[in-house]
Amino acid sequence: MKKRFCFRRGPGVAYNNPKPLEYSNNNDSSIIKSPYYYKRLLTRFLIGCILISIGILLAESGGSWDITNHLLNKPETFFSPPHIILYSGNILAIIGATIMFLHYRSYVTYVSSKKKEKNLELDLSIKLVISGVSLLILAGPLDFFWHSAFGLDGLLSPPHLTLTIGMFAGSIGALMGIRTYSLINKRISQEKRQNIDNDNFKKNERSSSSIYTTLTIIGILPIWMSLSGLIYMFSLPFSDTEYYNFNLEPTIAATIATISFPFLISFILVSLFKLTNEIGNKKRKFGSISITGSIFIIIVIVTMIIPNKSLIPTIPFYVLNFIPIIIADIFLSKLPLRRMFIYTTGGILGSSFLMLYYPMITHIYNEVLSNQSVWPNLTAHIYFDMITQIYPLLVLPAVGVGILGTIVSNRLINIKN
Repeated sequence: MKKRFCFRRGPGVAYNNPKPLEYSNNNDSSIIKSPYYYKRLLTRFLIGCILISIGILLAESGGSWDITNHLLNKPETFFSPPHIILYSGNILAIIGATIMFLHYRSYVTYVSSKKKEKNLELDLSIKLVISGVSLLILAGPLDFFWHSAFGLDGLLSPPHLTLTIGMFAGSIGALMGIRTYSLINKRISQEKRQNIDNDNFKKNERSSSSIYTTLTIIGILPIWMSLSGLIYMFSLPFSDTEYYNFNLEPTIAATIATISFPFLISFILVSLFKLTNEIGNKKRKFGSISITGSIFIIIVIVTMIIPNKSLIPTIPFYVLNFIPIIIADIFLSKLPLRRMFIYTTGGILGSSFLMLYYPMITHIYNEVLSNQSVWPNLTAHIYFDMITQIYPLLVLPAVGVGILGTIVSNRLINIKN
């Protein structure tokens, strides 16, 4: 049986009398004592986090497409493409949560054997994931019983609310797991720096920073989507059915949208910048905000605009949303990190909300302005008539709320650190 030894020279220890630090044998339980076992557990834990984030993002995209199909009155079947994407995403999230849970238990066993304290952030991460996925599973039978009792349901209903809150909790837990893994792995890499030549270390550091930036983008997108869905539930007028009417008063619904959407855009993208900057050793890089905003824009185009053929000519207009996102990326990555530039970034992002949440936002403000029927082929016409009336009134509040989102993001992440 082959043994592998790792040697270290300590004070007063000659090279000809090496001392083995760790012994690993794949067929022996002593591998639990190896730090490589700890890193392997965290890597598998990370795989679970990634599956959860991707699964929830797929489920949210499928749900967005399903809402569009309902507006278009397309025939609905269990195996329609939006439903397949939604259920596949939920299954992927459940698989990811199972992987996280199994390897978290092994991690707890390892920590106990080494008489170390548990990582509190990993502990909170798994609790949020298990809670979120449990709500995803519960939403299925709850939806069935709700349909059996009340027939068709609206956008805001107990099953849909349960599902969205579960997605939000699960995606928060997954992002926390990704962030914790990234920070632990970064610390391990820094400890190994003395044993690696400087050029190789810098090369590995750049590669790791890019990987962690990608993982953070994967982790934060489902949070953005789930919170957007939650805001839509309380602002869109799609919850009036035969048995109940959960629609809020139109002015209240429009106020919720005016405050929440600019805050959310600014908070999410500035938080993304802060998190990637933290992992990347304070080296600001252009791209993470642009990539995240681009994925969000593509999801909206694919799930909300393309299915409605009358909206396809408006895609060039919607693509213009890249401009404020790229400007925000430049401000944060290239200009000095002064309050003036950071707040300006938040204001720019906040002011873009009325365009970024096209076409669904048409239904929200139409209820306040004219309350006319928004047929699929009239959505673009109503939107462009409406935007000239309300945007001059909403731009200043949106800028202010966008700046507030930046401030809250900055303080929250600093407190967390």
